[in-house]
Amino acid sequence: MNPWKTASMSLVVSASLGLAEDFKTIDGKIYKDATISHVEADGIVIKTKTGISKIYFNELPKDVQERFHYGSATPTGKAVTQRIDKGESTTHATPFVSAADRFASFVEKKLDERESILQGKHTPGSAELMARQEMNFHWGFLAGTAIIASVLFAIVWARFK
Repeated sequence: MNPWKTASMSLVVSASLGLAEDFKTIDGKIYKDATISHVEADGIVIKTKTGISKIYFNELPKDVQERFHYGSATPTGKAVTQRIDKGESTTHATPFVSAADRFASFVEKKLDERESILQGKHTPGSAELMARQEMNFHWGFLAGTAIIASVLFAIVWARFK
């Protein structure tokens, strides 16, 4: 593929993510000349002249929610990952693209882990199992101590009655 064509395509993709636009919430608040910093599962993070703000999807109109795939079958993070993957398929491997590729695969892995935990299909690792065993030991120790303390209190109470 022509290197000039790939460079121009990557500029178009990155420029489309960085264009400033106005966002208006359903309660009437307007964010002027905002650029999207990143998209999260529950909203978008934008940068304006006044600072960085997070707008939750339930505060945005339906068309903006649909633009960022809110409420669809795929989580927002996966939609962002897929959009990054599509942008990379049109460019050659550069350090920026490989970093984006690593980040996209990291995000996809974390989203898959979160989804498996929510569906009850998560198999805990050895560190998680050890942490659970330790917590169970501590709970057992505290329960045993409470029982012994209760028995001793009852004995002392009975003697001084």
